[in-house]
Amino acid sequence: MIIAIDGLAGSGKTTAGKGLAKAIGFRFISSGQLYRFKALEPDVDLLEAIKEHKLKIEWDIEWEGKGISAELQREEIGSRASEIALLREVRDEVNNVLRFVAEGGNYVIEGRDIGTVVFPEAGVKFFLTAEEGVRARRRAEQVGEEVNIAERDERDKKREIAPAKAAEDAIIIDNSYQSVEETIKEMEGRLPKDEFDFQRFLQYVLGPPVRGLFRIEVVKSHPLKYGRWILTPNHVSGWDPICLAAKVPRPLHFMAKAELKHSLGPLLSLLDISPIARNKPDVRAIRTVRHFLYGEKLVVMYPEGHRHRDGTVGEFRNGAFYFVRKKMAPVIPVVIKGLENLSFNTFWNRHVRIAFLDPIYPVDVIGMKEEEIARMVREQISECYNSL
Repeated sequence: MIIAIDGLAGSGKTTAGKGLAKAIGFRFISSGQLYRFKALEPDVDLLEAIKEHKLKIEWDIEWEGKGISAELQREEIGSRASEIALLREVRDEVNNVLRFVAEGGNYVIEGRDIGTVVFPEAGVKFFLTAEEGVRARRRAEQVGEEVNIAERDERDKKREIAPAKAAEDAIIIDNSYQSVEETIKEMEGRLPKDEFDFQRFLQYVLGPPVRGLFRIEVVKSHPLKYGRWILTPNHVSGWDPICLAAKVPRPLHFMAKAELKHSLGPLLSLLDISPIARNKPDVRAIRTVRHFLYGEKLVVMYPEGHRHRDGTVGEFRNGAFYFVRKKMAPVIPVVIKGLENLSFNTFWNRHVRIAFLDPIYPVDVIGMKEEEIARMVREQISECYNSL
C-alpha cells in the first residue's frame, strides 16, 4: 500500500509523513532527501546503488552503511538539490527509483508530484496546506530566517516541471490550526478500513476470552492495521491460528494444507482458510494469495508446513517467500511460544507469548533466492523463540 503525501511549502509534509508511518507501521521515504543525495553524489547511479544495497532511502538516507542525514542538510546541498530537481532527467531517475523501491511494500512517501506523477495509483493521497502566514512562520523556524512564502508558492505553482498541485482524488487537509499529532490522527482516520466480516466478528467476540484463557502477551508488536502483509509464524499447535487472530486487529487469510478440506470442509471458506498443496507447485493457491495481497489484506502462511510440538523450529519450505521475492508484499516473521505439548492437565495453565519481528521488504532481499530468504527468516524466528 502506498500513501502519497504532497503539499505546499511549510505545510509539514515531512513531519506528518514520518509520524503517520510510525503510527501505522509503514516505512517512510522523502523524495526531497533523494534529490539532496543526488546533489551530494551526482555521479552515483541511484538504481544500481539500491540493487547493490549500497544506498538505503527509507526513513533517513544511508550510503555505504553510514547515515548521512546531517551532511544532506547543508545549505549548499539544499540549493543544488533545488536546481537539479528541475531537470527532467534527474526527476525521471528519482521517480524510477521510488517506484522500484516501493513496489510490493507498505510506504508513506512524501514529496512533490508524488500522487500525480510518481504514484497516480496510490491507495491514499493527501495534500497538505495551511494559511500563508502559518506556513511562513513554520518555514522561518525551520531555516532560521524570514521566508517570502507567497513568492515561493507562486514559483512552485507556475513551474513547468512538477508544479505544486493536488491530485484530483487527493484528500485536502488544512492544518493551519492543528498540532502535528492532530494532523497525523486526521490522516490515519481517512485510511480505508477492512470490512467487518464474519471472521472479524469472531475476533471481536472470542478474542477477549482467548486472550484471557491463554494469558497471551505480545512481547514485540506491530500495528498491522493497514496494508498488505504476509505473516510467517512458527507452528506448534492447532491453537496457533486462534491465538494469533485474537491479537491481530484485522481479519486474517490463512493458507493451510489441502488435507484440511477432509476434516473442515465448508468451514474453510467461512473462516477464510484457503487450501494449498504442500509438496508440489499450486497455481491456484498462488493466485489466491496474490488476490489477497493486491487487495491489501493480511495473509498467514506456515513455512514449516506442519506442527512441531516439541519446542523446536522445523525446517522451512520456500513457498511463503516466493511472494516477497516477486515484490508482492513484505513478510513479518512471527514467533509463538507457550502452546507446546498441550494436554488436558496443562491446557489451563498456559502463558502464550507472541513476537512480531521486524518486517522484511522486497527491497531488502534483492538478489536473494527463496531458500536464502527462508533460511534467514528461520534463523530470526529460532533465535527469538529460544530467547522467550
